[in-house]
Amino acid sequence: MPPGCVTELDMLSQLREWLVVNRPLIFFVYGQVFFVMGIAIVLQSRRYSRLELARSLPWLAAFGITHALNEWADVFIPIQTSFTPEPIIQVLRATQLILLAVSFACLMQFGVELLRPLPERWRWVRLIPIGILILWLIGPFWIGLQVSSNFAVWISTANALARYFICFPASLLAAYGLWRYSRLR
Repeated sequence: MPPGCVTELDMLSQLREWLVVNRPLIFFVYGQVFFVMGIAIVLQSRRYSRLELARSLPWLAAFGITHALNEWADVFIPIQTSFTPEPIIQVLRATQLILLAVSFACLMQFGVELLRPLPERWRWVRLIPIGILILWLIGPFWIGLQVSSNFAVWISTANALARYFICFPASLLAAYGLWRYSRLR
């Protein structure tokens, strides 16, 4: 290989290094996108609308704002680690985890609300997001904390459980609800 040529491996290494160095900025901008979406929906939904979709939008706004707070925690909690005791950092991480799960539950509720009007026998479906959130809270916070002795492993496991058991079905439900709404209108 001629001198001065950059290989793909070098480029990937440089990209990886750039992403690591700029991780706080990436998380901040990523959170900002969700926050702006949530605030825009809140400001826009204050206006009267005859669209049935408008009834569901506060749940999407709640998702955006809570998910932004979760993402911003990845920026601000590491800053706190240098001068805050470890037990406080663990409480902050647990709070971040709850924000993550609540944001996904709001997304799921948005999807459920898009399915309205539901027949009388299916009205219980509106309770599914809160039920799943409660089950998730019982898993990591009641059972998980008793079983796991390593806080970092507990956080990673609870985070993965929130993404697989709340976020994945919530995103599918929201996508289906939007697809169904577009087909009926």
